[in-house]
Amino acid sequence: PAASPHDLPSPSAASTGLPIACAAMYVVKRDGQHQEVKFDNITQRIRVLCDGLDSKYVDPVPITQRVVEGLYNGISTSELDTLAAETCAYMSQRHPDFSTLAARIAV
Repeated sequence: PAASPHDLPSPSAASTGLPIACAAMYVVKRDGQHQEVKFDNITQRIRVLCDGLDSKYVDPVPITQRVVEGLYNGISTSELDTLAAETCAYMSQRHPDFSTLAARIAV
């Protein structure tokens, strides 16, 4: 028998190409307060640290996208920095400026 529309899985974010809508995630700041994770805040922090690096290779937005993939609710800001630094270190295969950025994030 043919499947009814109720038997079919609903379109997922992966099948539509749209980002997955999920509950807000929070980061734990150094003072212990919880703050909602904001893509733009992470991007801006990375953008500031990219000063003087080759922008043809080192773009804050794709870096932030990779970092966000590894986030989980309740991550601390220091763990977030470590994740960002490790992400950049891994990307240093593409261009040496990623190593510089990784070091800047880690400090």
